[in-house]
Amino acid sequence: MNTISFNEQETAKIRETVELYLFVKELLIYNEIIDPDSYTFPQIINELKNAYDHFNRVLAEKLEITENRGDDYSIKTLDKALGHIYRACYDALDWLSINITQDIKEDLKSFSHEAIKDVMPTYYKEIRPALPQYERRITALRTEKDIASINDDALSEYTQIVKDLSDIRQKIKDSVDAAIPGLLFCFHPSCLKLYRRSSLIFFVM
Repeated sequence: MNTISFNEQETAKIRETVELYLFVKELLIYNEIIDPDSYTFPQIINELKNAYDHFNRVLAEKLEITENRGDDYSIKTLDKALGHIYRACYDALDWLSINITQDIKEDLKSFSHEAIKDVMPTYYKEIRPALPQYERRITALRTEKDIASINDDALSEYTQIVKDLSDIRQKIKDSVDAAIPGLLFCFHPSCLKLYRRSSLIFFVM
């Protein structure tokens, strides 16, 4: 029975790839939680599939299922696998940032400006101005992305932005959930005025 051995460089590359893959998996699981349709962007799946294919090529050579293709074949193929996981990670962060931002807007669309200020006093002063800043930085990171090389700093920054957006989303949900018992919604176009009565917020026709 053939055994598989990896040199130090190959082992380090495999570890880096697997660690990044596990992070991508966490992102996809979180996206399934916040997306009621549990939809995953097809390009992410495609990148993961390609990475899996490259891993199997290395295993096939190591197990002598396929012919030996040279001393540097394994590391070069593992590099390609890492590149696909790297792209999958960026795609997952892209998709997650879009879903989180849409979720934030969806949570607030039924509220008037006055109700939002009452439920979340810091929304218009802090949260809302921050959202376009995050969007601009995400755009810059996408533009600067170089699929030919791994930029850990850029990936870490993008991850932090998505985490910040996730924290904002949760803060809004917590505020809305806490306020729902005292809120009545009116979806009619003639709902123009908001006033307070007996500590409850009503939309008035």
